[in-house]
Amino acid sequence: MTDKIDMNLYKSIAEALHYKWDPIGVSGIPQAIGEYDSYVPELYELICQNADGELIFNYLWAIEVQHMGCDGNRVATLAFVDYLKEITKV
Repeated sequence: MTDKIDMNLYKSIAEALHYKWDPIGVSGIPQAIGEYDSYVPELYELICQNADGELIFNYLWAIEVQHMGCDGNRVATLAFVDYLKEITKV
């Protein structure tokens, strides 16, 4: 992990996962606010390393389809990657 964490960036990623990505549909449940937090460190690193969209997509897609067992929505996940890259420009 990078030496010094940019907490604003870290928080932006966490919020984006919860409110925009949300493959299991929990964004409307207040008790589920940290549901996707375990994915933030890896995404943070990918973004800080200026990873390309394909690498970020593959990471999220594996979580969505393999780990969570969702059908996945490629169009939505690709759009989320674009959104994530836009809001986290470093």
